[in-house]
Amino acid sequence: MAFLYFLASIRNPLLDYLMLGITYIGTPFVIVGVIFWFYLNEDKEEAFGMLFAFCYSCLLCQGIKILVRIPRPWNLDTSFSCVQAALSGATGYSFPSIHAQAVTSFFVSLSTQRKSKTVRIISVIGIALVAFSRMYLGCHTPLDVGTGFAASFGVTLIVWFIWNRHHRSFEEDNLLPLYLVVFAIFLTVLASAFLWNGTIDFDKAKDSFETAGLSVGFAAACLVEHRRIRFSVSGSLWKKILRFVIGIAGALALSAVLKKISATSAAVVFIRYALMGLWVTVCTPLIAIRTGLMTTARKQQRLPKI
Repeated sequence: MAFLYFLASIRNPLLDYLMLGITYIGTPFVIVGVIFWFYLNEDKEEAFGMLFAFCYSCLLCQGIKILVRIPRPWNLDTSFSCVQAALSGATGYSFPSIHAQAVTSFFVSLSTQRKSKTVRIISVIGIALVAFSRMYLGCHTPLDVGTGFAASFGVTLIVWFIWNRHHRSFEEDNLLPLYLVVFAIFLTVLASAFLWNGTIDFDKAKDSFETAGLSVGFAAACLVEHRRIRFSVSGSLWKKILRFVIGIAGALALSAVLKKISATSAAVVFIRYALMGLWVTVCTPLIAIRTGLMTTARKQQRLPKI
């Protein structure tokens, strides 16, 4: 806590706004949104690996959160206060940091696949800034962000090793999506058990159900896309922007509708995030193909004519 008190002593309005902006970049919503841009518009296979790395590392960290149940810094020390504007993004328990997990997963994925010194420098700076912002805002201790980084770093490297070596095609080997579903179900059962016996309340369990639902939706989408759709990421910039907007807007609309049904039901939260993942990864490409915003890989191969 001594380091957090030091950071609190140097807070000022300008730094507060700067750190709030930096920490927003590391939110899982933004990270997943960027990965979906890669998925729809840049490199589908790279995006698959990024999503696997994100989901596996997030499932691990969410599991640790509800098992260890370390409170936020202001609950550990009631005399300490965070930047109030950061409270809305500080959901669940403190240890480990999901912001650190998410940004580490993305940047490590990016730097391991794009062998560029510039990318690696940007990755190191990005991870460091987000981790620092979480401590500056008072939402996490150094142990929280350090563990989130270490767990995500290790899981991401393992996932990419498996993905590059064995799982570039889902035609015969479905191990990565299969185990993703298994781990997601395990986290769902664990969170449900803790919720049922009163160990944790819904606000502390909600993030686990969200992560598990998104993971299951994504795992199902992997197989559907590879075996039934096979879209091409090519297209003009305006087409790429439009299909990305359709994906994100549709996912947000779907979430808003299901949230009206119940915002405090574990089952609805799980289904909501599973459907959001399916919308972006399966429904959006299908809509884009139907409307001419995207082509299938097979169709693209027949296009050139003599």
